Amino acid sequence: MDWDSIAFNSCALIAGLFVFQNGADLFIDNAAIIARRLGVSETLVALIIAGSEWEEVSAVFLHWK
Repeated sequence: MDWDSIAFNSCALIAGLFVFQNGADLFIDNAAIIARRLGVSETLVALIIAGSEWEEVSAVFLHWK
């Protein structure tokens, strides 16, 4: 068993999840800002962005302010 490989892959997974989560947060926040500036309902834009996956819809409602 190669411990260096396990450590590297574990760190890469954690870093990838961190980047993915922060990127999703920034994307949703900026989509809401754009919707507000265009005068479009933030909820409508969020649901269009979210698609049909229940995980994505739940993320929209968790970040809804």
